[in-house]
Amino acid sequence: MTDFAFLEEEQPLPEGHGHDHIVQWHVFRSRPAAETFARGIRLERDQRMVGGFSRDSVGVLYWVGVHVDDLEAWGNRGAVNKHGASS
Repeated sequence: MTDFAFLEEEQPLPEGHGHDHIVQWHVFRSRPAAETFARGIRLERDQRMVGGFSRDSVGVLYWVGVHVDDLEAWGNRGAVNKHGASS
C-alpha cells in the first residue's frame, strides 16, 4: 500500500453539490497523476483527503478531493467544484 491507500478503493465520484462535504475534487486518468496532485494538498483543521477510483465508458479514473466537516465554515458553496479528467 502507498501513502494514498484510499486510491485503491472503488468509490463513486462525489455528487458535486457539496451535500457530501467533498470540495475541490479532481479526476485523473492515471494513478500517478492523482498521487502527484494529492502530494500538493495542504489540509486545514477539520479536513481530510478523500478519493478513490471509479470507471466510465473510457476506463478507470481516479479522483482526489478534500472532505470538510463544516461546509459553511469552509466557504462559498458555489466554490464546490470538480476539475475534469487529466492524464
